[in-house]
Amino acid sequence: MAWYDSAVFYQIHPLSLFGCEQESANSEGSHFAELAEWAEHAKKMGCNAIYIGPVFKADSHGHGIADYHKVDSRLGANEEFKNWVAKCHDMGMHVVVDAVFNHVGRSFFAFQNLKRNGRKSPYKDWFANINFKKDNEYGDGFSYESWGGYKRLVKLNILSPWLHDYHFDTVHFWINEFDIDGIRIDAIDEMDYDFIKDLRKAAQSAKPDFWLMGELTDGEYTRWVNDKMLHSAANNELQKKFVLAHNHGDYPIIARSVRETNDQCPYTKLYTFADNHDVSRIYEKLNKLEHRQLIALLQYTLYGIPALYCGSEFSSQKLQKNEEDEQPQMPLKLSDYKNAYEQDEITRLHCLLGRANQQFPELFFGHYQEIMVSDQQYVFARVLRKKAILVAVNCGDSPSQLEIPLERQAAKAINLLDAAIQWENEPKAGLDVAGCAQLQIEDSVLHLELAANSGKMIRITG
Repeated sequence: MAWYDSAVFYQIHPLSLFGCEQESANSEGSHFAELAEWAEHAKKMGCNAIYIGPVFKADSHGHGIADYHKVDSRLGANEEFKNWVAKCHDMGMHVVVDAVFNHVGRSFFAFQNLKRNGRKSPYKDWFANINFKKDNEYGDGFSYESWGGYKRLVKLNILSPWLHDYHFDTVHFWINEFDIDGIRIDAIDEMDYDFIKDLRKAAQSAKPDFWLMGELTDGEYTRWVNDKMLHSAANNELQKKFVLAHNHGDYPIIARSVRETNDQCPYTKLYTFADNHDVSRIYEKLNKLEHRQLIALLQYTLYGIPALYCGSEFSSQKLQKNEEDEQPQMPLKLSDYKNAYEQDEITRLHCLLGRANQQFPELFFGHYQEIMVSDQQYVFARVLRKKAILVAVNCGDSPSQLEIPLERQAAKAINLLDAAIQWENEPKAGLDVAGCAQLQIEDSVLHLELAANSGKMIRITG
């Protein structure tokens, strides 16, 4: 079993977390001591992997890479990042970084060479659609293709063999220098298939269990996620369905999305999230805040790799979005939430779900089995041998009485959401289930009552 088969991720967007200046890419900071505290917090929340990014030195918001071999100076120095990764590993946490191979910033060395030397630049083939017969708004003496219409993000020509080698050398550098465990690749659907295949070979030659995850927008996962290309992709389709289903009382759209994904890539775990740096916080989108808990329950228990976005484990946030639709600023201090573990029901729920994923193999190995779905109720199970974890949610404003047929050998059912969390212990010590309420089973039928806008996570054993 590879480490990512049982991963629970904690995502950190460090530039926004620490309120770094967006337009002063050459400013200097030192935030890795604080990041060490956030890593300890992530472990306390039941996570065993961190996805952090962007961390490469970049112009502006972080995706206009200026130097693939330096950590962004707004965060700290290379040596600080190296020590931070080592601390994460000592805690049993794997580290995945954000990587952009599709475009760079205008200060990238090869683009600067192109500006100086024009047609004579050896790097002119690294960039997409260079035209020396036109000019651009910066007066460079040529035009070029940009990403998303943002002229400061220069699109690369991913078909260039020399550029391929440069990117592969970059991955080797980050593995050898920092010992990272994987990369999340931005804008993967603008990449080239052969590039991704060769990238996987290059990465795994340096580190056999290196993990590749991509950002996809079209939902065609099998084109990119398979045994020769990516290991996983962000499940953007399911993330959208989480919001739609709860705002409109339409659980069938979640169930259908799960079935379609499982049919398309049955042995692939997609990266399952409720919010991240590219979308609004989940509570900003919901008509009823009570549904936030239901989405968290689904996010951690459906077949996939659950991922918690830094800050979303707390009940309230103050986000400031700038006027140019860049990354939101959300400077947070962990010290402001020191009582959240005991007093915040959202924090407790995320911690419980994260730890449950590490304690009960049904949640990362179990077969998904849909049991029933209606507009406002959804019941499914994760089944592993003679044990199962059954999840039932009700997004309606009225209580619901359900009768769930079980296998004949089922004898005991407990609601794991009643489990006690020992905050002073390591997550691997497990949840204390002694106080969990036992649910009624009669003639192999589970009698289940769901309060309005609530859910249960039930462990069933023989």
